[in-house]
Amino acid sequence: MAVMLCFLLGLGGLSLAREGWAAPRIRLGIDVLATEHPEMVRGKNIALLVAPTSHDQDLRHTIDRLAKAATIKVIFTGDPYFRETMPAEGGTHKLDALTNARVVEILDPLQRPSKADLGNADALVVDVQDIGIRFFNYVTLLAQFLDLAREAGCPILVLDRPNPLGGEIVAGPVLEVDFRSRFGVYPIPLVYGMTLGELALFFNKVFGVGANLTVIGMEGYSRRMLFRETGHYWAPPSDHLPEPETPLFYATTGFLGEMGVFSTGVGTTRPFHYVLAPWIDGELLAQKLDRHKLPGVRFQPTAVKSYYGLYQQKKTPGIEIVITDTGVYDPFLTGVAILRTLWDLYPDKIPLANPAIVGGLDTLLGGPQVRMAVQKGTPLFQLAAEIQPKLLEFRKRRQAYLIYPEN
Repeated sequence: MAVMLCFLLGLGGLSLAREGWAAPRIRLGIDVLATEHPEMVRGKNIALLVAPTSHDQDLRHTIDRLAKAATIKVIFTGDPYFRETMPAEGGTHKLDALTNARVVEILDPLQRPSKADLGNADALVVDVQDIGIRFFNYVTLLAQFLDLAREAGCPILVLDRPNPLGGEIVAGPVLEVDFRSRFGVYPIPLVYGMTLGELALFFNKVFGVGANLTVIGMEGYSRRMLFRETGHYWAPPSDHLPEPETPLFYATTGFLGEMGVFSTGVGTTRPFHYVLAPWIDGELLAQKLDRHKLPGVRFQPTAVKSYYGLYQQKKTPGIEIVITDTGVYDPFLTGVAILRTLWDLYPDKIPLANPAIVGGLDTLLGGPQVRMAVQKGTPLFQLAAEIQPKLLEFRKRRQAYLIYPEN
């Protein structure tokens, strides 16, 4: 079905100018919809997919913003519900206490709601803060809700937000179809360099979903922007992503932490900035990694105490990742270099013979290629070359769906 793009779209509201506030440099999709095209939701019954992060430029939640113009019938979220609720009559489900909308928590993104869950909604509105990484649960939920909207014959509006990694980094292996899971259902790279709106257009067309999709674009956004440059408040998408820079570190060490033998700093004030274990010689590991001359990053020997999580309450040695230039930094290649170097130094400590660990690692990375290369001792430059053809193909295909032009 036809895809419509709305770039200059925002329900009248509060002035942005408040004492002590700097005006944001961009306007989010929710603000563009509300002030430029309120008729798209005014007087309608709507269903929402939102998260705790779904705020407008004045820190009002999208639920409250849209409730002024529309009747919200159901609120879907991929998080434990984050507002006050009350039981529905009969106690079969929860209702949002302020809007009386039914609340549906989807804690497994593969458990797609049914057409019946949409009720009599005239439109489905999606407004969530992405983190730019394939295994984030809302990426899978986006794919699921596009399919649901198509099946239900319900128009879907995706309100765009910045990618905190910027819109230019494309890195990591492309998901293999046999490794579809809750951590990704479509063959895209680990880091895809698109906003959620662009990704919705890509999913809808390239993978033949065919939903009646409208993307409400941002105003003033450049894909070179990192999140702090947008002037907007960072609402953490999870407890372990406290700052807008954290997703860049999560893209580097997130899959390492899933192996269960390294602390990546979860439980410290800098989650995902570290690779720590009692048996790591931080000086040696940092020296070995610096020899790779990876762009935009250095490695600092350290010892850090986690307050919870792996090795909690123990000062544990390892390295800190210090990103020096986000413009050239490759989070995936850096993460693989760390794993490859640790495998060389401590093969008896890295559980790549454990089927459960192997299965989890391959699922997060989208296939066995990376893990097998590490086990075989494949040089880093060779692995980088091996994943390039699919990355280049993805870059070429994604070009037609970029709302914000590349420089």
